[in-house]
Amino acid sequence: MEIDFFDENCQSRTKAAKFGLCDEPPPSTNPAYIDHKDVNQWIATVENNQHIDIIFTAIDNCIEIYRSDSKMANRCDGMLTYIHTIIFVELKQRKPSGRNYRNLINKAEIQLRSTISVFIRNKNSEKFVTKRAYIANAKKPEFQQSHKERMQRFKDDTGFILKIENKIIITDHTSFSTHSSDNP
Repeated sequence: MEIDFFDENCQSRTKAAKFGLCDEPPPSTNPAYIDHKDVNQWIATVENNQHIDIIFTAIDNCIEIYRSDSKMANRCDGMLTYIHTIIFVELKQRKPSGRNYRNLINKAEIQLRSTISVFIRNKNSEKFVTKRAYIANAKKPEFQQSHKERMQRFKDDTGFILKIENKIIITDHTSFSTHSSDNP
């Protein structure tokens, strides 16, 4: 079954120079959203100094993706799209430590992989030149551990560059990038 990842009912647009991506803590049934005012609610900060027209599409709690057993699939919180760029985002609000940190990252990666896999199967990724995925955590914006191996495996498996940070910088790569990856 084909999934409409571009359902306008799940989308919002902005050209703001700076805005946040927000999500209510679990067990929320509301989708993630963009916010321009309440910085304290932002899980990820998006810097858009070029004022590019960006579409945020809420995926979790908005776009239904079912597994083969008819249960709801793991989904990431949303995606940003602009020009020829797509960025999948998983938002976390917990302060991770030790084993909880690894579990948080592992769960977020599973949600991103699951969503990206369905997106690719629906032949949606072919129109995007730059493909990234972010795991963002408001409580621990800078992750101490190196994730080079994880990020390389993610890129090899999905074709998307994985970033584990809560600042997303929007740039127009079309002027200098003509291949399916961007510089990490």
